[in-house]
Amino acid sequence: MLLIVCLVGLALLAGRLLPTDRFVESLRLWATSRGSTGMVEFGLAYVVLALLFVPGAILTMVAGGMYGVGWGLVVVAIATSVADAAGFLLGRYVARDTVVRLMDRYPRFKVVDRTIVEGGWRIVALVRLNPTIPYSVSNYLFGVTGVPFGAFVVSSGIFTLPGAFAYVYLGFVGAETLGGGGRGPVDWAFLALGLAATLATIVYVTVLTRRQLAALE
Repeated sequence: MLLIVCLVGLALLAGRLLPTDRFVESLRLWATSRGSTGMVEFGLAYVVLALLFVPGAILTMVAGGMYGVGWGLVVVAIATSVADAAGFLLGRYVARDTVVRLMDRYPRFKVVDRTIVEGGWRIVALVRLNPTIPYSVSNYLFGVTGVPFGAFVVSSGIFTLPGAFAYVYLGFVGAETLGGGGRGPVDWAFLALGLAATLATIVYVTVLTRRQLAALE
């Protein structure tokens, strides 16, 4: 939630100080001109950056700003699934010792590790719905737990979607705001209502899942 507040604040400040309308328009023109090829390129960049620990929320908001809510969510859903699988396999088979040491920095994940055998995909779902552990890091950490690869990929792919939708929508609204958008008062009212509902949903889901994770400790 703090990340969202900071990003919104930075966006508003940038909108006052920088020619963001031209930048947003240029970004969208590039996305439009590249078509499906551009989506694939962006998706590949998303995967690589996620594996390098770039916050997934920022990447997802950029997707929403470039491609809108519908196609932005499609691109993010595919890219996150690939990044999930790659991070998991790297953590399990390539960099296991390093990831085990990394786990010491996230004590809460040790609780997840203890309960993963019993909870399986449900524990993956809780972590995805309440990202107290950074998304990119958790992909590697899940690799050193006992959760099966298939259960991880399916559960992660499904339960990443609510948060992905929220951040895609935030990115879309941000791009519309910074780019001018050419919308009337009614359109802006609907965008604001959708934004408020999105933020309220994020808070509600986060509180519920945090309680359930705390109950495991």
